[in-house]
Amino acid sequence: MDGKKIKGLKLPEIRLPEKQKKVLLIAVLVLGFGVLLAGYRGIPSANNNMRVDEQIPNLTTVVSYTSAITQAEAALEQRLERILTKMDGVGNVSVSVVFKESPEYEYAVNVSTSEKSITESDQSGGNRVTLDTTESGQLVLVRSANNTGEKPVVVKEIKPEILGVLVVAQGASNPLVKAELTRAVQTLLGISLDQVTVVSGEGR
Repeated sequence: MDGKKIKGLKLPEIRLPEKQKKVLLIAVLVLGFGVLLAGYRGIPSANNNMRVDEQIPNLTTVVSYTSAITQAEAALEQRLERILTKMDGVGNVSVSVVFKESPEYEYAVNVSTSEKSITESDQSGGNRVTLDTTESGQLVLVRSANNTGEKPVVVKEIKPEILGVLVVAQGASNPLVKAELTRAVQTLLGISLDQVTVVSGEGR
């Protein structure tokens, strides 16, 4: 070897077109941003010790809805229970009613009628009059008793068809009490014998 010292290796200079330099610069920036983001997502939150990458579950508001047929069944069940409980020897009573469909209501409507006549002339010199009649209706509303709003005026209520009634009573173990309960339900609802079932139980 000669006495010259080699200070180091000199890398060859790489020259890229301006367009490729811009693409390379953007790639480096995106890669650096991804590394920073990955490090940030692993930092726990100072408020609730929850990781940033943990997902917060969606909170769904549950709205309870009672259909018209269910409300009508419940109202009739309560009415029957109040009546049947007063009978001698019956004791506590629980009633379940099943409707085929919900009740129907006919509401009061204000009807207004407007007429308009249209006169047209034909080629023979005669006139033809056409009468155009238009009717429009609006529900009649009344304010509720507790002033919470308005409700329509019911003119007619069509009661739903009853499919069956189940009566659970303490005193139904007595055949005479059971027969009286069956006849009472038939009379109150106007249904046949095969639509009523009375059994013995603790009731409510």
